[in-house]
Amino acid sequence: MPRVVDNAREREDPMIGLGVTLAEARTLVSVVALSGVAYSLTGVMPELPPDRLPLLQRTMPTMPIAPMDLFSRGTDADWAVFRHVRADDYIHHYPEILDLKVAAKSGTYDVVALPNWRSAPVTKDVSLSRQLGLDADEKYVAFDFWNQALLGVVSDRMSTEVEGHDTRVVLVHRLLNRPQLISTSRHITGAYSIQDLSWNAAGNTLQGLSEIVPGEDYTLFIHLTAGTAAATTPTASAGGKAIPVRQERKGNLLSVSFKSPESPVAWQVKF
Repeated sequence: MPRVVDNAREREDPMIGLGVTLAEARTLVSVVALSGVAYSLTGVMPELPPDRLPLLQRTMPTMPIAPMDLFSRGTDADWAVFRHVRADDYIHHYPEILDLKVAAKSGTYDVVALPNWRSAPVTKDVSLSRQLGLDADEKYVAFDFWNQALLGVVSDRMSTEVEGHDTRVVLVHRLLNRPQLISTSRHITGAYSIQDLSWNAAGNTLQGLSEIVPGEDYTLFIHLTAGTAAATTPTASAGGKAIPVRQERKGNLLSVSFKSPESPVAWQVKF
């Protein structure tokens, strides 16, 4: 509903906190995307800074997510409260952790958002068994989506630092005794774009089919077990034509990237 603005009063009693930093923007898109909320963007797209576009690209489209936490965290409709209050002073009942359970072609795993609603950095400690409902006796691979970095192999507890007003989004996969896909650059959930995924044990080959954005870089993030090395150059093809593939290894993380004018792209990595 339109709001009548008293310009004189606004000058005497200005609002604070309008506009968001890049870290705050990451928090907004992470919370929206992992709770299945649809964006409403038509009014703001012309004013969107260029560095914010990748955030939207990696959190769209809206996935078929059914939120299970149906209890209200409280609200306050009094405009006079929020126009003068910063997050450090009034945290409200914002969630400290969001856990999206994924069961799709990309696998069965958790996507965990860890928002920091305050200005100072904090260390977030997560109990995989108590807070995520995972098996405390299993080992898991943790991957930082926004930073595209491997956090490592964890057991029952996971710890990570989150900067002020920022959000870490961590994909948590049960550790397999073979190379495994743990994320893609396309979507925050790791699920959108993966149309098919399989492991050929006889040929030690990980292979799949990805729906990419034509002309845009696309990266597969693969966790390698100790001592594993890619035996051959990864391959990819679209429309029956081979496309160039790049690979980079950092420790136990293998990144396989390609770009194609067509979609989908069939790919395979032989070990």
